[in-house]
Amino acid sequence: MKDNCKRIQELLSAQAMEFALDEMAAKIAKMHPKAENLIVLGMASRGIPLAKKLSERLSQKFGKPIETGSLDATFYRDDFHYRKKAASTEMRFTEMPTSVEGKTVILVDDVLYTGRSVRAAMQAILDLGRPAAIRLCVLVDRGHRELPIAPDCVGLTVETAANQEVRVMIEPIDNENSVYLVEVEE
Repeated sequence: MKDNCKRIQELLSAQAMEFALDEMAAKIAKMHPKAENLIVLGMASRGIPLAKKLSERLSQKFGKPIETGSLDATFYRDDFHYRKKAASTEMRFTEMPTSVEGKTVILVDDVLYTGRSVRAAMQAILDLGRPAAIRLCVLVDRGHRELPIAPDCVGLTVETAANQEVRVMIEPIDNENSVYLVEVEE
């Protein structure tokens, strides 16, 4: 972790993270027993490798490849103009293998907090077409919602204090696979 925070507790080890992803994939497969018309989309940045891991598990369960993509909804955020200026000001769709039209989109993120990033991602998806449904899967739900957004599938739910955050570490972005509760030093 490169920023100003102190690790308080490991919430998920690499092994526990893999188990949580297995459970999430099982729940998705139960909600959607057929692979047809499914697409898994990861939210930039750590939602992307999580989406790939979930898609691999779903592909094994269904015995066929599940389409996987990623999106960056930065410009759809309601606080975009108030945030730090981005180095690049162009929209980046890292990977969009197919149209979302009529598909069930499994939207994957690492941590659900206020719900604003998810709202932005849903708007980005809706600008691409009209999916049959959007299902939200998050590795960690830390509460403190500001918008009425709830996940359909959660790996871990944890309560956090105002000065705490949840940090997901995942390869290849990070050098490890784990989840930590951290205290933010201001």
